Amino acid sequence: MQIKTERLLITTFDESMIPSVHLNSLDNDTRKFVPDEVFETEEAARDTVEFLIQAYDGEEGPFVYPVITLADNKNIGYVQAIWREDESLEIGYKIAEKDRGNGYAAEALQAFIPVVMDELEVSEIWGITRADNTASCRVLEKLDFKLQEKAVANYHGAKHEVYKYLYCT
Repeated sequence: MQIKTERLLITTFDESMIPSVHLNSLDNDTRKFVPDEVFETEEAARDTVEFLIQAYDGEEGPFVYPVITLADNKNIGYVQAIWREDESLEIGYKIAEKDRGNGYAAEALQAFIPVVMDELEVSEIWGITRADNTASCRVLEKLDFKLQEKAVANYHGAKHEVYKYLYCT
């Protein structure tokens, strides 16, 4: 996978990215919204990166790709597509705390979504976020995801109000 935007490169993981994956995972929003993606040690990040690299060879995923800035070749986060239990596809994304507020998430997803939908041969994709993650809600709405449901659901191991958005081609 190699997708280039005006400011970003979406590519595949390699082992040189382990330190940045570790550091990018330690911010407060990651701890709050996706606690299972916090890697307290570089070794934990290594295990995950190695797993994600191996997942590129299969059809089950998860399909997770780092987002690199073109200006300084810095890993600032990731975009992903995962199969849900009902066999629909869901996107996910994270931009490191120090790099948020620059439009990187929307830029990366705008390029990534059509490619991954085409490769996985789907015509719709879900975006699911906690209701209190207002930045994530704004990104999805900016990309023409439509709010389908508000519910209290299990989200990363705890009950939260979640918003379920759908994007269709």
